[in-house]
Amino acid sequence: MYERVIVPTDGSRIAERGVLKGLEIASELDVPAYSVYVMDLDKYKEFKDDEINRGERKNMKKAGERALRWVRKRAHDLGVDITTDILIGEPYERIVEEAGKGDVIFMSSHGRSGFTEMFLGSTTERVLKHAHCTVVVVKGD
Repeated sequence: MYERVIVPTDGSRIAERGVLKGLEIASELDVPAYSVYVMDLDKYKEFKDDEINRGERKNMKKAGERALRWVRKRAHDLGVDITTDILIGEPYERIVEEAGKGDVIFMSSHGRSGFTEMFLGSTTERVLKHAHCTVVVVKGD
């Protein structure tokens, strides 16, 4: 049915819901999972100080490593083969780029930013609009 389950994360508790549901489906279907954490460095480009930029990049990378470590642990507990990556760019663009037509993306309705849109988080909404594969939105809090 699906070649792979993609479970993006931003490390938030809400995002964990989508990750867990995606990993459960990957386990049931016996397909591998792929989890990504996307570092959106454009948020910090207004800082002129290179030291601030390096510090923010380092902090974001640590947050990504922590989030993906959590995902790998859950995948291992469920017996799911998983690959993880930290990517750089606009989150929705990178998630869509990584997804093939035979994949399914499981993500929460909202992430770290909470209710930035009326019903869906902006990244989730954009993934829904641009993905060329099935996207399953898991309701957050």
